[in-house]
Amino acid sequence: MVKRTFNPIRKPFPKLRTIVKDNNFDMLHKYINSDAAYSKLVCRCENITEGEIVHAIKRGHITMDGIKFATRAGMGRCQGGFCTYRVMKILSRETGLEFTEITKKGEGSEILKIKLDKGLGND
Repeated sequence: MVKRTFNPIRKPFPKLRTIVKDNNFDMLHKYINSDAAYSKLVCRCENITEGEIVHAIKRGHITMDGIKFATRAGMGRCQGGFCTYRVMKILSRETGLEFTEITKKGEGSEILKIKLDKGLGND
């Protein structure tokens, strides 16, 4: 059954790494001025900003793999060693999920099984 409201044409993600690569600094400033989250780097290896991750979450990517495939966060040289915690914090903030509810690829693939002590988790 096909949804009557289905729109097969989706606007592309704003990918700041390609904007910088193309030396289109006017476009970069436009994104940063529209939302300061585009100036906060989350994934250093792939140059992914908080704004790009929030945008992916708003489009329905609410697992770590969903964020990874939509934005490339976690696909760089460190394989998520630097940005996983930051992405989890953003996911928790934007979706209201506890850290123990955030999954890699869906139910049964929870990243944290128990709540950790101070310093990690929903702080």
